[in-house]
Amino acid sequence: MTNGTSENALMARSRINFLKIWVGQGASQVGSQISLLAIPTLAILVYHATPFEASVVGALEVVPFTLFSLLAGPLVDRLPRRAVLIVCDVARFAAIATLAGTYLAGLHHMWIIYAVAFVVGTFTVFFDITFMSFIPHVVAKEHLLTANSRLGATNSVAQTAGPSVGGLLIEFLGPARTLVVDAVSYLVSVAALVLVRVKEPRRNNSTLRIRVLFAEIREGLVYVRRSPVLARVALTNAMCDFGQSIIHSVYLVFIYNSLHLPPGQVGFVLAVTGVSFAAGAILLPRVTRWLGFGRTMAFSVLLGMGIELLTPLAMLGFAVVVLVGINIVTGATNAFYDINQLTYRQKRTPDELQGRVHATMRMTFQGPTPFGYLLGGALATFVGVAATIFVGAVVSTIGATALLTGAVLRLRSIDEVDPDPDPGKPLSSATTKEDL
Repeated sequence: MTNGTSENALMARSRINFLKIWVGQGASQVGSQISLLAIPTLAILVYHATPFEASVVGALEVVPFTLFSLLAGPLVDRLPRRAVLIVCDVARFAAIATLAGTYLAGLHHMWIIYAVAFVVGTFTVFFDITFMSFIPHVVAKEHLLTANSRLGATNSVAQTAGPSVGGLLIEFLGPARTLVVDAVSYLVSVAALVLVRVKEPRRNNSTLRIRVLFAEIREGLVYVRRSPVLARVALTNAMCDFGQSIIHSVYLVFIYNSLHLPPGQVGFVLAVTGVSFAAGAILLPRVTRWLGFGRTMAFSVLLGMGIELLTPLAMLGFAVVVLVGINIVTGATNAFYDINQLTYRQKRTPDELQGRVHATMRMTFQGPTPFGYLLGGALATFVGVAATIFVGAVVSTIGATALLTGAVLRLRSIDEVDPDPDPGKPLSSATTKEDL
């Protein structure tokens, strides 16, 4: 009877902790989605940024993933994860508040946008890797798919509300004042994390020398390389994200300058993706049971990338209808793919390697994206914005075909996936007495 009562208490505490994180992340995601529209709008419509300058903003937001992802892994596996999340949110609040404050003070310089984009991107690297490693301590592994589906649905609501609210706020307040909403949202996330009570396991507290650092980074790389599924997911996301960064580098330029849509309609077009993602997250368990876990991942990413080949057709007429139709498909397929591949990674990876494996995957996913943003800006200068979007869609579609392999397609259920008992070189072997 005592054991049953204790288990019920633990489950209740887990639900409460997850609810706090859920609320905090929901607020933060809405704010971030507002900034994703407000910052480029500030650069394009107020500072009259060229396509290349707009692409530099996007590149600086993601280049920290190239520079710091692998370093973040060993640090996340050593530091208290809740504390890291709080520090990252406070830093991002300060950066966004600085951008709004400097603009309102009359300092209208593109280099400030560049600097803020880099700072926010840097702390987002550490936050995202830490958050993915922290969730398995909040909920039991058998509930990870449900938890990730709920977080994904929340993100989709943010993708819906953020651009919609952001577009309206930009029209009435201007892009700089709109950024204040995002800054406040980070404080809401901090408050939620402060209230979370989770007992984290004891971390590896050995001195992090250069030799140990590289050895531990290598463990994450080897673990991913030895997994047929994770290796394929890494390759797929590297190519898909590279193609998507080419598209995103000029997407708002395409909408504002080629299609001449106002911010309110732009917010609506972007918001559709979030609605569709939410529907996809709700339908995910049913689709996975019907199609199979691996096939759901493989076919959804292929469809989601391929549909974007139609984006330039918006120039022929009915632009909003064309873009909305494309975003409905991409939103749902992104839910099917993203939630499943993240859950697979979390369930397969031992806790002591969570940070490094997530860091390795993030590095392979987003490491090439700064070059995609810069390439997109350069291509738009020479071949035009619409042609650049089509090139990015071709690259993404080719990348999606990498998952059409037996190791992925044979996965029928996430329940078949257990943590790998042989993660490669054990953690203890990476640290010798000379290193301590």
